[in-house]
Amino acid sequence: MNPPSRSWLSTAAALILAAACRKAPGPAAAAAAAPASPGSEDAVVQPAQSAPSLADAAGYPFRPAEKKAVEEFLRRHPELRLAKDSDREESGEGDGDLRKLYGVYHPYFVRGDVNDDGILDFVLAFVRRDSSRDTPWFSVVVFTGKNDRGEPGFSAGSFIERDVSLARGDLSVDRDAVLITPDLNDENVRRYRWDPMRRSYIFVRDDTDEPDTPVPSRT
Repeated sequence: MNPPSRSWLSTAAALILAAACRKAPGPAAAAAAAPASPGSEDAVVQPAQSAPSLADAAGYPFRPAEKKAVEEFLRRHPELRLAKDSDREESGEGDGDLRKLYGVYHPYFVRGDVNDDGILDFVLAFVRRDSSRDTPWFSVVVFTGKNDRGEPGFSAGSFIERDVSLARGDLSVDRDAVLITPDLNDENVRRYRWDPMRRSYIFVRDDTDEPDTPVPSRT
C-alpha cells in the first residue's frame, strides 16, 4: 500500500482542527452561556418586598406627616406598639353616645391644637408589648405639629403618662387641653395643658368656668 500523500495529511489535519474549534467555545462565549451568580453584577435584581408599615398596624387614618412621625417614634421605642380600637373594652351605652358625638370614634387617637399655636397636633396611645391582653399598659404621647419650610411635620413625641390603665377609657381634646379618661363609667378625668415656660405638658385641675361637655376634636 502506498503511504498517504502530504496534501491528504494537510487536509485531514485542517478538518480535525476546525471540529475542535467548533466544540470548544471561546472564553467570551463560555462566560455568556454560564448563569450569573447571585452576587454578580449580571444577576437579575428582583424587586424587594416592602415590609408592612408599623404605623399601619392599628388602621388609623394617618396623614403622611403623622405616619412618618409615628414610624420614627416606634423605631425609637420598640418595646411599644400602637394601641388599637380592639384594645378598648366596650362600655355599653357610653360607646354609642360617643360614636354619635364624634362620628368617627377612635378611643386612642385624637387630633387638636393642644398647645394653642394654630397648628394641628395629635395625641396617640401606645401599649407595652410585654403586657397581657387582659391587662394592657398604656402610654399617652403628644405629637406637636410644626411647619418646617412650608412642609407639615411633627415633633418626636412627648410622653404625658406611662404605664397606665386605659382599657375602659379614652383620649380627647378640650380646646387646648388633653383629657385622659381611665374609665368612661367614672367621672375621673386627668387634664394636661402645655406650659410654655416649662416647655412641657403639666397636669391641671378642672376649671370651674369651663363647660362640662368637651368640644369634639377633629379626627
